[in-house]
Amino acid sequence: MQTRPYPEKDGLRIWLAREEQRALLDLFAEEYPRRQIAFELGLHGLRTDEIIQVQPRHFVRMSGTEDRWKLIIPEGKQNYEMQGKRETPVSNDLRQHVKYLKSASRMRQDERVIDVSKRSIRNWMGEAREDLVDVFGDEDFLMLGMHDLRRTFATDAYYSLAVAGVPIAEQLVMSWGGWTQSEKGRETFRQNYLGPVPDHVAAHAVEHLALV
Repeated sequence: MQTRPYPEKDGLRIWLAREEQRALLDLFAEEYPRRQIAFELGLHGLRTDEIIQVQPRHFVRMSGTEDRWKLIIPEGKQNYEMQGKRETPVSNDLRQHVKYLKSASRMRQDERVIDVSKRSIRNWMGEAREDLVDVFGDEDFLMLGMHDLRRTFATDAYYSLAVAGVPIAEQLVMSWGGWTQSEKGRETFRQNYLGPVPDHVAAHAVEHLALV
């Protein structure tokens, strides 16, 4: 976990390490698959009000591929204003989890996968915070919120693409996450979401240094 204080209010902005992301998802994998999927969607950059709109039919295979999937977000937001449809790549794990849940629940293609209120998702996060404190022994987890999952996505995706040499890393991540492609949008993305370099990216970069 990496943290930074908010500039103008109490609390912490949080970016989860890969190990912590996996631990969060594992908390509910067996008994509460909807909770796991909700947090997976958050770690794919979705806002809470976008998470509760996702339906099985919104998962679409990427053109020209056999095992790459994207999620269509029909009513996404940018800077608190409706922006219309956007698309974001998703992991095969997330797509499979939704597929299994759809089959087990006999869910229709046009039913909501996370059929609860935003308050319920926040309550799920409240339970997860307590469990993560027990797992890692760090009380900073008590400040973890759904928006920190979006921060984690922004930072992890950006630095992973950047270290891989993708020249339009920022543009891609902003597009996938629904940040406005404007000066104000970039300022919001950089100041409020883009955090410290994740350890797994730093460890990869260090391989190219002549450290003694």
